[in-house]
Amino acid sequence: MKKKLFMTVWDMAVEKGGINKVMLRRSSLFSNEQFESELLTFDYKPNYGEIEKELRQTGQLAANCKITNVYDYYRDKLSQSEMTSQQKAYYEKASKLYENDDYWVEAEDNYARYFLNGMYIKYKKWNDDRVIEFIDYFTDNRIRIRREEFHKDGYINRETFYHSSNNKKNQERYYTKDGFCYLNIWYNHIKGNQQRLFLFSPHYQKAQSFANRIEFHTAWLNEICNLEPVKPIVICDGAGTASRVIGMDDSLVEKVYMMHSNHFEAPYTLGSKYKENLNEIIEVIPKGYTTVVLTKAQQLDLHKEIGNRGNIHVIPNFVEVNDKEVEKDPLLVTMIARYSPEKRIDEAIHSFAKVVQNVPKAKLEVYGAGAEKEKLEELIKELKLTNNVFLKGYTNHVQDIVTKASVSLITSSDEGMSIALIESLASRTPVISYDINYGPSEIIENGVNGYVVPNGDKEQLAEKIIHLLNHPEEVATLGAAGQKLVATEYTPEGYYEKWHDLLHNLPELEVY
Repeated sequence: MKKKLFMTVWDMAVEKGGINKVMLRRSSLFSNEQFESELLTFDYKPNYGEIEKELRQTGQLAANCKITNVYDYYRDKLSQSEMTSQQKAYYEKASKLYENDDYWVEAEDNYARYFLNGMYIKYKKWNDDRVIEFIDYFTDNRIRIRREEFHKDGYINRETFYHSSNNKKNQERYYTKDGFCYLNIWYNHIKGNQQRLFLFSPHYQKAQSFANRIEFHTAWLNEICNLEPVKPIVICDGAGTASRVIGMDDSLVEKVYMMHSNHFEAPYTLGSKYKENLNEIIEVIPKGYTTVVLTKAQQLDLHKEIGNRGNIHVIPNFVEVNDKEVEKDPLLVTMIARYSPEKRIDEAIHSFAKVVQNVPKAKLEVYGAGAEKEKLEELIKELKLTNNVFLKGYTNHVQDIVTKASVSLITSSDEGMSIALIESLASRTPVISYDINYGPSEIIENGVNGYVVPNGDKEQLAEKIIHLLNHPEEVATLGAAGQKLVATEYTPEGYYEKWHDLLHNLPELEVY
């Protein structure tokens, strides 16, 4: 009988970064004759069905692996029938721009405001496909009191109520396909925190009460693990889900905690404070719970600070070697990074200003997404680099992108182990990286498969870029060495073997 392997993360999306990518790759490897993988999420999204479908179509999610969201789980479990005729009629009416002759309508693009005898009554929002997303309702004093959010299949998915004093939410109600309210969340409209959650079933009239969302999520994890005929394993991938997994009944599940990032705050080195979101994982390590990190350096730092109990394991990420024969652009440099402060893309751009002085036709293409896009665009204009530096947006085809480049850059303030680094090496593209914790100095050997420069040294970063752009023969040599390293040390087979051995030798822990 197959053993269920649950992997927890706060959310999944089509355009997400490293942790989601690692989980999807691992779930593909472990959807086999011994294991059945399932990804568990805790956020609220009305379109997980579409996300799962697209991830499957693009080959990122294995055919026999699924994504289960806590809200979708209870919605589907507690639905007794399909939509009623009343629901269908209401959705049809709600979808229309002009419902009847009673309203005066101000419409523009994908929204509309509705007035009744001069009074503002409600607001509608459609998506780009003209599918209704939500309706807001207002009092006579133009204070929003309620929002209805629609599922694409035509029923109200969630209803939010707002307090009249400050327009902050004080209650959310979640509905099944047939209109039954299965969950009610109370909020303090002043502080914004949750006050209580209530779970309802159409099969009995006793409501389950939870003090907060963490308690609710933990109860859900216990419920789904209790349904398994063989004791399952939960890999806690997302740091935001650690408190949920920690609270689970140890008699129902075997637990593995994963650290995908550096666990220190700035300056991200031994002796620094721990990151708040990883504190909970660090605290359970002394209790004997199996924990996985990506590099030997991080393992050593944890041993120095909390001791070596033999339960901190190193399993680095893996990639497939890219054997495509693609002619490299001798003047192209790439970065794969979120547009966020910790990636320090601004420093790469400043360095590239010096590169362009020496190699005027050099190009830097940065692939990613994030809140800093406008700020970075302004910097590019300010440094007069609009013909040399380009923000290319998100891509799911990293290795195809980096294969064309001569050089790849990493300027992050900290990493767990950059996937972009080994993806670049796998594509015969040498990497120039700041010397940061963790990863680069463990993988890059100076002058062999790339270069590591002092952390924050924009001058040396620029010098190494200029050097490689002026020496394409060295790019070829370093790239070949990098690809050979990946083909030896960071393979799917090696990754699977390490995880397989770990999961088959989890320690027997005392159940508290």
